[in-house]
Amino acid sequence: MRTVPMIWAVLALSGCAVGPVFTPPEMALPDRYARLEPVSRASAADLQWWQHFNDPLLTRLVDGAVAGNLDLAQAQARLREAAAIARRDGNQLSGDADLTTTRVSNGGAEDSSLGLTARIGLAGESRWRAKAAAQRLEAAQFDTQAARRALLAELGIAYVDLRFAQASLVARGQDLTSRQQTLRDINRLLDAGAATQLDVLRAQALVTETQAQMPALSASVMRQRNRISTLLGQPVGTLPVDLGYPGAQPDPVMRTAAGVPADLLRARPDIRQAERLYAAALSDLGVAEAARYPSLSLRGIISAPVGGGENTQSLVAGLSLPLFNQPALAASVDAADARVSQAYLRWQRAVLGAVEEVENAQANLQASVAALSEAQRLVDLNRRALGLSRDLLSNRGTITVLDVLDRERALSEARALRARSQRDRAVDYIILQTVMGQGHESGAN
Repeated sequence: MRTVPMIWAVLALSGCAVGPVFTPPEMALPDRYARLEPVSRASAADLQWWQHFNDPLLTRLVDGAVAGNLDLAQAQARLREAAAIARRDGNQLSGDADLTTTRVSNGGAEDSSLGLTARIGLAGESRWRAKAAAQRLEAAQFDTQAARRALLAELGIAYVDLRFAQASLVARGQDLTSRQQTLRDINRLLDAGAATQLDVLRAQALVTETQAQMPALSASVMRQRNRISTLLGQPVGTLPVDLGYPGAQPDPVMRTAAGVPADLLRARPDIRQAERLYAAALSDLGVAEAARYPSLSLRGIISAPVGGGENTQSLVAGLSLPLFNQPALAASVDAADARVSQAYLRWQRAVLGAVEEVENAQANLQASVAALSEAQRLVDLNRRALGLSRDLLSNRGTITVLDVLDRERALSEARALRARSQRDRAVDYIILQTVMGQGHESGAN
């Protein structure tokens, strides 16, 4: 039978696949960021930005989020799906295959037959399909890394916002204590004839204003607690850690190894994902182009009497020529080529967006660092001014009660500005580390 040698010859020809050649996409990028000098590439320790806060509780929350977050679990499920598809497409020999069994009665005797129908693309169609599935599997791996990076950024910001709300609540409590003391001092002056009832009313209004601010801050604390619970995949109210206020807001050790823009091409998982999807689109183009070429058709049957006897078998091979559907196949190639262009443009957009995010994050961090320094100075100045105002008021100096109340309000506003600036600095630091591609390694520690 000469069919088998012919089959092997045709299979050998199928190794000569047609289609596009993938080369990693490139983009001309500057050799430095606009706001920072280029520095060395981030180390492995830098990838774990949450460690820069020296906060064991934050590290525990990171571990819990990696283990229990539902969005991350969905990304991991998509990864398993892509792995299964890659296994399926990688093990496919042909574009179409069908195996049938029949059992027929022949004059009182029964015959059983096994039939095979298969089509093998000679231009490497199955190979291109397997490559596309493998590339989408790699894209799914980067999608999982991107999901982890986004999760940890959201968790870190929620933790910073929790501490900010708690610090603001504590500060309002301090303001309330101070303003109540001022009210008592003014009442004593009223008894001594050195203050008016209007002064007392103004002081009481300031106390009431402070009390009115505290319920909203308490609700903000609760919202951030709930957000952290959800990010950890825990029902609200069952978080197995103590989120009580430790007395300070998160304060990162400032390490900003920004590198150069070209580093983002390898560091950002979303860019790597876009690159792999571009490669998969090219492989899809290869599938479409290969479909325009002839394919090998195999048809075989094995028959055997059920009660025993001589088996019969046959195998027929032939070529299928897609002659009449070439216009449709050509349109499929054009559509696949357009999808390649779209994938490449998405990759370019991802790169440009990443560079923009890093530039903006650096600008925001520098601004918040400077703002925190000035806010701390403003608190110190207003604290001294309030102390001097109280001394003058107690000693019947040249100052009014209204001046003291104004200093009270100014100090409270300065403290709030400092807390907000400290929150902004921590958040901007997390954002910068995230947009530089850090925080997506497989280990949590």
